[in-house]
Amino acid sequence: MFLISCEGEDGENGIDGVNGISGVDGSNGANGQNGANGENGVGFDELTKYGKIILDIAGTRSDNVAFAHTAELKFIHNDSGNNEVFYDAPNIGFSVTRFVNSPDSREDSSVRLFLFVNDAGLPTQNFGFNVRFDDYSVISDDLKYFDIHDTYGQSDLGVSDANITGYSFDEATNNLRCTFMMTVAGTNNITGNDMIISGTVDVIVLENLGGVPL
Repeated sequence: MFLISCEGEDGENGIDGVNGISGVDGSNGANGQNGANGENGVGFDELTKYGKIILDIAGTRSDNVAFAHTAELKFIHNDSGNNEVFYDAPNIGFSVTRFVNSPDSREDSSVRLFLFVNDAGLPTQNFGFNVRFDDYSVISDDLKYFDIHDTYGQSDLGVSDANITGYSFDEATNNLRCTFMMTVAGTNNITGNDMIISGTVDVIVLENLGGVPL
């Protein structure tokens, strides 16, 4: 018995499948929100709510380099006498201190204005004043500095052109405003050259009741 088989023919190629649909791009994520502005530290408002002194000092340093220094002093200390008005009719006195930074047990860099208004509100009204610097640093852009630790009064030797302008005091709000200016001769300040000191004062002062003697 003989078995004879024929070799089968190859089938036709199948039709290519249809390409799949392209996927859709995902949406961009939402932008993150900006962080909130930082808040002032605890106690900041209490230390600055009584106004400020804008201080200007100009002259020539001991190394013969000219300088012009401006600072805004707005921090107070709650110690007695640092921010007060005193009445001795018809005269009024003010003691106003402002610190460079928030004061603590080690902070003493400050400027104090003592202002005396004689015959306040009368035609004979006149002023007396002095400015006290406590470990106050004048820093220049070239990273050199000098310290002022002295008191300059309008009647002191070496002080000239001292004056008070723009004075006003509102007894209802205790708002004191004025501008002071003076020139300190080189022989009387650390630079060895004439130095012009001026300041604009806009502060709220307190009145000490003194209390009832026990």
